[in-house]
Amino acid sequence: MPFQLPLTKTRFSDLLANTTFARLLAGRIITDAGDSLYYIGSMWLVYDLTGSTFYTGLAAALLQVPNVLSFLVGPLIDRWDLRPILLGTQLTNALGVLIVPLVATLGHLTVWWVLILMPILDLINGFVYPAQNAALPKIVGSEQLTRANSMFTTSIRTVGMIANAVAGVLISALGAIALFAIDATTFVLAGVLFLGVTTTNTTDDQSNTSDDATTDDSYLTDLRGGIAYVRGSALSVILLGMMLGNFVSVAVNVVLPAFANSIGGPSVYGFLMAAMGAGNLAGAAVASYIERYTVGQIAVGSNLTAGVFWIAAVMIPGSIPTMALLFGAVLPVGAFNVIYGSMYQSAVDDSLLGRVSSLTRTLSSVMMPLGGLVGGAAANVISSQGVLYIVGGTHIVLAVFYLSHPRIRSLPTVVDADEAALAL
Repeated sequence: MPFQLPLTKTRFSDLLANTTFARLLAGRIITDAGDSLYYIGSMWLVYDLTGSTFYTGLAAALLQVPNVLSFLVGPLIDRWDLRPILLGTQLTNALGVLIVPLVATLGHLTVWWVLILMPILDLINGFVYPAQNAALPKIVGSEQLTRANSMFTTSIRTVGMIANAVAGVLISALGAIALFAIDATTFVLAGVLFLGVTTTNTTDDQSNTSDDATTDDSYLTDLRGGIAYVRGSALSVILLGMMLGNFVSVAVNVVLPAFANSIGGPSVYGFLMAAMGAGNLAGAAVASYIERYTVGQIAVGSNLTAGVFWIAAVMIPGSIPTMALLFGAVLPVGAFNVIYGSMYQSAVDDSLLGRVSSLTRTLSSVMMPLGGLVGGAAANVISSQGVLYIVGGTHIVLAVFYLSHPRIRSLPTVVDADEAALAL
């Protein structure tokens, strides 16, 4: 039987006909565009104010601390209504990003304002991603999860890629501080869209009163239950690899401003980030085409391919080849991330999705602050190119690790993934 493309116009139309899904998607696209503008502006502003990769490393480390604490929000997401979470985070961030232009106007802007503000805003917006993951299985059918995740990631990466490039151009034309003022409008628009997002709470404790549901004992019980659910499973093995992968990914973000500055300045930085965003976009787009392969095969193949492309990106000179190779390095990892997300959304009990999603974010991010500090320090010793070589080698090591682990090798396809297959 000939191979049929899984992503058809009708299937996309079916998803977009779901009003709640469409509003969640549109709001997430806009808030992620704001995040891209904010991240590029912040990292460049830190480098511009200090001229030091140590401070960009410190900024990257501080920015990842909220991700490490993400597991704490899981029980809250499983209990709270989705709409107030989404709306509250956006309005708070809209006000928060305006602090930098205000302080700059008053003539008191230092790097410490940016370093303190970055993790606070990221902590607030850290509710959005696990909330979305917990909401999707309640909004679309299980057979649509991979397509829905692919559409989310594809759309978000498209806008993120454009936003990264636009951010670099805007920094050249207007300065980094202007991005913060522009960013405030994106958070307001996202909040308006999130007003129309509602889901049904499926937790077993739904019948409890709000006072009972928010007691310390209940919260801690839910928190421990989510950790016990994942411990010893295939998810924990994959997360171990993700910890290492994300450690080096933050190092990339740390050295990229200095690397880009050496070959062209902020516009090149924006385009390098855009190339990586495009790779994530392409990876998300092809995820549905490769879901017929087992998750284990995808885990090994994606990391091996990524490693080869990262090394080639360092070896071959020129900004255009570098952009193209960075695109190829990020693409397979982007595809695997969609497959991984769809796998656990399909297998995990709905009442635990908030906890598992936030726990996943925490564990995959736990090494990222250290990656920022080490990356910044290493760039001063071995150069930014040397750091990128290490990134490529790390992905190859991850491919070998996944290939050698029997639990990962035995993982089924996304469609066949369930609690038993993942040893949950």
